[in-house]
Amino acid sequence: MVKLLIWVMIAAVVMAGVVFFKKIENKKKTYIVAVGSLLAAAVALWMQGDFAWHMSLLAILGLSLVTALLFMKIEEREQQEKERLKQERKDRKKQAVESPKPVKPEKEAEKAPEPKTEPVQEKSEKVFGMESIGPVGKGN
Repeated sequence: MVKLLIWVMIAAVVMAGVVFFKKIENKKKTYIVAVGSLLAAAVALWMQGDFAWHMSLLAILGLSLVTALLFMKIEEREQQEKERLKQERKDRKKQAVESPKPVKPEKEAEKAPEPKTEPVQEKSEKVFGMESIGPVGKGN
């Protein structure tokens, strides 16, 4: 039994080393796998001397399950985020397609009343903000 636990611990340490030295874009998932495997190896090493062999295997199995659940929870969140972004892109694309207004036929344009011109308001003596700057190209 000791040989089995030693092999499990070596496998966990080797797997953790591969995870740490491999270049992966999502570091959070990498750290969960590495910490889970190292924690399982450490608990197995600690339990090997004081507990029965089946208790050590149950501890390794339990820690592996917790690690897998954490990993899948992060994977699920990433998938939901991708779906949300995909839906937003579809909505924006649909709005961009719908935004051009239909052109009025010429007959309707002729019948439409001419827009009323609003009376020109007189400028006050006080000039504020951008009004103090003359128009561009008018020869100040």
